[in-house]
Amino acid sequence: MKIGIYGGTFNPIHSGHINFAQKAADELSLDRVILVVNAVPPHKSSIEVASGIDRLNMCRLAVKEDSRLEVSDIEILRGGKSFTVDTIRTLKSEFHKDELFFLTGT
Repeated sequence: MKIGIYGGTFNPIHSGHINFAQKAADELSLDRVILVVNAVPPHKSSIEVASGIDRLNMCRLAVKEDSRLEVSDIEILRGGKSFTVDTIRTLKSEFHKDELFFLTGT
């Protein structure tokens, strides 16, 4: 299976995020795109960012129309500052038989 990993603050998630995830799925022939919501983005102050649970719920609502898109709470559950390297390591061990694609650039 080909899985895209798309992390971000998603504060708030918007059509640009969804369009990017869908286009990545189309262009790269991905079976799934997992949106990973940051717990505490290391580059933004907590004053600027909605709670992790609120952002997680917004993302879940935003992706419900496209079965290829899903939302991960891995960083919310882990808590603390979210660093991509930690998440990729965890997802790589969880999806060790799948081909992972790190999506970035929006």
